[in-house]
Amino acid sequence: MTEREREREERLRFQKQFGKHLRKLRMSKGLSMSEFARACYIENSNIARIESGRINPSLFVLKKLAVGLEISLAELLKGFD
Repeated sequence: MTEREREREERLRFQKQFGKHLRKLRMSKGLSMSEFARACYIENSNIARIESGRINPSLFVLKKLAVGLEISLAELLKGFD
């Protein structure tokens, strides 16, 4: 396996980990995916892609996710590594 392939696999694992973390936070707030998407001003399909680990959210999107959960960006990332 090349370095590039290893990096890609690591990135995908990281994205999936974050997606699971985000879903857990959303559910702990009692929000459906649709409610969360509206609160974040993000398309429902993009929330689904983030939670499934298919896309890597930008820093701006991370901030919008935190706002939708009514937590700080630091709290969004807390416990996730």
